[in-house]
Amino acid sequence: MDNRARIARKIAQDIEDGEFVNFGHGIPYSVPQYIDAGKTVFMENEPGVVCFGAGVPADPGDYECRDAMNNCVKELPGGGCFFDTAASFAMIRGGHIDKTVLGALQVDENANIANWAVPGRPVTGIGGAMDLCAGARQVIAAMESLTKDGKPRLKKSCDYPLTGVGVVTRVYTEMAVFDVQPGKGFTLIEKFPDYTLEEIRRRVEAEFTVSPDLKEIDLGAPLAKGT
Repeated sequence: MDNRARIARKIAQDIEDGEFVNFGHGIPYSVPQYIDAGKTVFMENEPGVVCFGAGVPADPGDYECRDAMNNCVKELPGGGCFFDTAASFAMIRGGHIDKTVLGALQVDENANIANWAVPGRPVTGIGGAMDLCAGARQVIAAMESLTKDGKPRLKKSCDYPLTGVGVVTRVYTEMAVFDVQPGKGFTLIEKFPDYTLEEIRRRVEAEFTVSPDLKEIDLGAPLAKGT
């Protein structure tokens, strides 16, 4: 199991029955495939879809229904809803989304998130992430702990352009799960058994506290560290 899969599996484990959830690009997009089939999760996507199932539809006509990543979607058995983008963003901005799970480039100890631009590289725009950060009840960040060149993504202060200020509530990495609050910083609440506290501290730029109730994560599947 690679890093991205273990992060997605852990997030899926924590999604609660009956929640309205928006899944962003990158790691978050793969979370739904790991959600327990016994849970009812209402998945919302910015173009105007609720309750969709991933995958290529059998009916070619369904190719007209696409999500924010331009992949084909279809409603789940028993119901689905398609509506315009204005209604979708009214739902997001009106505080009707329980959780948004966003891929992140950086998160800092003040609960700021940067996920849309790397300085010096071309950008396509911030998209709906800004609205999700402002409107969702909980903002969840999903990311690997280090950049490709080995720099920490959990920062004292983000140095990439921000998407949201003081909004992140929880961060999932391949090492561990952190809660974060402005003024209080990161709290380590769960960790994978193949990472020690010393290893985690070396990969996190910001200081963090360790919960007295720190738990070890069990995904019920073999782990492959560092892939």
